[in-house]
Amino acid sequence: MTTVRVYSKPNCVQCTMTKTLLDALEVPYVLEDITEPGNLAAVKELGFLAAPVVTVGDSADDMWSGFQPDRIKETAARFEKENA
Repeated sequence: MTTVRVYSKPNCVQCTMTKTLLDALEVPYVLEDITEPGNLAAVKELGFLAAPVVTVGDSADDMWSGFQPDRIKETAARFEKENA
């Protein structure tokens, strides 16, 4: 199964919106707090500077930052197919 990671920070509106939509679409994800040094370094290594950062698996094509509902819905559709 593909792992979805959400790198988030406290008091981040876009982070909250991303997690809320993932929850509503029943997409399982691992939550990573970017206020922890190791997680912040991981996000910077991926080339992102804004939260949230979402990674789907290991493909560079499946990574983005900010609240992107279309990409979240695409990810949900993929999970639905994988689990059908």
